[in-house]
Amino acid sequence: MKTTSLRIIAALCLLVCLCSCARPPAKSRPLIFTDPQTEALAKHLQSKLRTNPADVQTRMELGKIYLSEYMLQKAIAEFETVLKIDPNQIQAYLLLSLTIQKYPDPNLSRAARLLENAAVVAPHNADVHWELAQIYDELNEAEKAITEFKKTVQLSNDPASSVSAHLGLMAIYKRQGKSQEAQDEYDAAYEIYPAIEEMIKRTKIYSITPPPKYTGEGYGDGESGFHPSLETRIRQAREEIARISGGKNE
Repeated sequence: MKTTSLRIIAALCLLVCLCSCARPPAKSRPLIFTDPQTEALAKHLQSKLRTNPADVQTRMELGKIYLSEYMLQKAIAEFETVLKIDPNQIQAYLLLSLTIQKYPDPNLSRAARLLENAAVVAPHNADVHWELAQIYDELNEAEKAITEFKKTVQLSNDPASSVSAHLGLMAIYKRQGKSQEAQDEYDAAYEIYPAIEEMIKRTKIYSITPPPKYTGEGYGDGESGFHPSLETRIRQAREEIARISGGKNE
């Protein structure tokens, strides 16, 4: 059964390699909050900051609200200010990197630099290494991604993070034609969380997105679909593992 599941993942890896998958277009929103309660909370936090501009926790909360409301520039401004006040705020690095990646044409090099700085500040933080591995993979820096995924495995006490890191390594090795290494990583993920096999079997890939209408050149003119990358599916699998396990995955 594991061989069958690995073949499914191998096919997905091949599809990712062959296809140019577009990012979903960012929605341009006016600076209007989705509900009065969120707007009231944002105004309350803004008022607190006028009294105490150096309140890092309040800035973090306000930045999170802006991010959730897709007010990306405002979120970036808050997280950058936090890091100016306290360069050791790891969550600010992570959220600033995430915000940058929300743009339709994200500056991944900048996001990587932020996480590289975070890794210097907190070298034992598994989440930093996992996020950095994802970005390196998107930048086609496979060896750097491998190093960061391996650090995630070494440092993480969270089964969801460990499984997703093993699957990330598997995806890279499969793209490199290293079948045995890919199988080893799948086996490691399976050993940590055997239910991963069933999750892969019931992955709703075709309900998330229908089979792409292209064969290697991306969507043609007029197409607006989005084909999730394997990395996105790995992230979704990580979230599902955390949910099933009752763990907290932030």
